[in-house]
Amino acid sequence: MICGIDEAGRGCVGGSLFMCGIAYPQDLILELESLGIQDSKKTTKKKRSLIAKTLMENPKIAYKIVQKTAQDIDAKGISQCLKEGLEEIVDYFYLTHKIKHFIFDGNSTFKAQFPLSCLFETIVKGDSLIHQISSASILAKNAKDQECEEIHALYPQYEFLSHSGYCTKLHIDKIKEFGYTPFHRKSFKHK
Repeated sequence: MICGIDEAGRGCVGGSLFMCGIAYPQDLILELESLGIQDSKKTTKKKRSLIAKTLMENPKIAYKIVQKTAQDIDAKGISQCLKEGLEEIVDYFYLTHKIKHFIFDGNSTFKAQFPLSCLFETIVKGDSLIHQISSASILAKNAKDQECEEIHALYPQYEFLSHSGYCTKLHIDKIKEFGYTPFHRKSFKHK
C-alpha cells in the first residue's frame, strides 16, 4: 500500500498550510472511480467537500491532515513547515499503519528525515498521476476551504471565499486597506 501526500496553501499570504497523507489499497481505486477523484484544482469546492466526506468515512482508507498556521510559517519559514509536515505524516503512517512507501506531489523532500526502511519518492504533477495523491490533494484543499469559510465569518471584508488566501490583486488591496488579520503571514513577500 502506498501513501500519497499533497498540500494546499503553500503560496498563500493568508491562512494555513494544510498537508495530507492518505493511504488505501490499489484495488480500492476501482471502487472510488465513481467519485471522480482528480487534482483538487480541477474540482469545485462543493464536489471536493462531497469527495472528502466519502473518503474520510471509508474504513478502508487511512488519512492524516497536518496544519501549519500563519504563525508557524512566520516563525519557521514555509520550507521548515513543509519538512515538519512530511515527517509527521510519514511517522504517523509508518508507526500506525506500517506503511513504507510514500509519494509526495512535487520535486523536493525539504530535507525531511524518514525511517531508513521507507521508500520516499517525489513526483511532479503527482496529483494528476497517482490516485492517492489526488485524494490527498482533495482532503488538503477541503481543509483549506473550511478554514477560509471560518476566516470569512470573522473577517468578511477580506473576501477569503473568493481568493482562498492566495495573493490576488483583490486580496492585496484588502490587506492595504484593512491591514493584517491574525490569519495573515506577515513574512510573505508580495508586491
